[in-house]
Amino acid sequence: MNANHLFFISPPFYSHFTPLLVLAKSFKKIGKEVTFGCSSEFRNQVEQANLSFYEIDISKNKNISKAEITNQPDSEKDRLDEFFESTREGAVETLITQSKHRKKDMLYKPEELVSKIKKIADSLEVDLYVVDILSYGVTLGLYTLELPFVTFCPPHPRTIPMKNENYGVPNDWPSVIPVNQKQLHELKQVSRKTQNEFTKIFNTMIEESSSNRKPIENAFSLVSDKAILYNYFDFDSIEDTNQLPNKIFMGNCFEEETLDEEWQNKIKDKKNRLLITLGTFLSNRVDVLEKLIIGSKKANPDSLLIVSAGSNAGKLNEYRSDSVIIEEFIPQKALMPYMDSVIFHGGCNTFTEALYYGKPMIILPFSSDQFNIAYDCEKKQLAEILDPNTFTEEKLVAALLKLKSQDHKELTYWSNVSKDRGPDFAVGKLVENI
Repeated sequence: MNANHLFFISPPFYSHFTPLLVLAKSFKKIGKEVTFGCSSEFRNQVEQANLSFYEIDISKNKNISKAEITNQPDSEKDRLDEFFESTREGAVETLITQSKHRKKDMLYKPEELVSKIKKIADSLEVDLYVVDILSYGVTLGLYTLELPFVTFCPPHPRTIPMKNENYGVPNDWPSVIPVNQKQLHELKQVSRKTQNEFTKIFNTMIEESSSNRKPIENAFSLVSDKAILYNYFDFDSIEDTNQLPNKIFMGNCFEEETLDEEWQNKIKDKKNRLLITLGTFLSNRVDVLEKLIIGSKKANPDSLLIVSAGSNAGKLNEYRSDSVIIEEFIPQKALMPYMDSVIFHGGCNTFTEALYYGKPMIILPFSSDQFNIAYDCEKKQLAEILDPNTFTEEKLVAALLKLKSQDHKELTYWSNVSKDRGPDFAVGKLVENI
């Protein structure tokens, strides 16, 4: 790869920004010049990584830590509340709500965004752009301007729909998640409508541009013609570096962190350490966190629970004790090596961190790609799966006891795969093949 200057464009979402930044640092390590474009809230982290920062806002919806406490317009807060409420109704209802929200979430003022990208191209000598798969407006801009780019896919690989698939509709479901066929049909209809709306906007802008680009069949399937980097595992054996676009899988895209002395003292001499986290968005579901705390203590009375509860931490005060630590924010990556098991929502970052360290898992999928991840984990015997809305104390206790009795051979195997396939591996493969 002859590209010497790479320009990363990140959405203002903490869970996507973080792995992108780690990937950017891997390019910096091999001597590439890297400029990192994102909203101003992330400037300090970019500059601390010794990368050039370029301010660019690509979405009005932001998540810079815990979603519900991020400063954002009232309309975005209303939609977050609608999303949280839908998670209480069930999996399909949540996915329908997400599909309806997508246009405002993911395609905000695309004409302005194309102009911003053109300004970057005109003012900087960029050889290759790296764009997150969820930054659809950015991908559209790069495509219409005929600029060379690589797609980074931090969520599940099936986030990129294959031919005749519906974006946002899981191909497979974990066995514990009930799927009503009538509701599933509605989800497919809503998804198809959103997909058609996106694609029509894309093709109108492509037609109006001065490029030689052809119309596209599905806006959500538009990716680089050079390479796709997946922050996931090649469970389905689709990696291919002999054809374009190269498909390159990495087992992790994070940096190990050291646990500070204060936290070392908190967990010292404690056995059966259990981490409970529902991620940046879903910590809003304090009812689920409460059930997990009660059930986990019943299963293992002597265990140490560490709970990441976001802005709901205060609502769980009655459960705090020497053996139940509840915080708004926890140093998750630093804590992970010390945990004996992890209960979480199936988010890709927590999943790849837990698997990297070979930690037994219980997954409660709520939304997005979490159902695909939970399905993979069930199929590969990497985790126990529970329905977040209907699990009982008895089912949680049974799942925790099952974790203790398993041999975890698959977990060990994929943990080793993860450690061999970090961001440096992916960058090396990319440089070698394009």
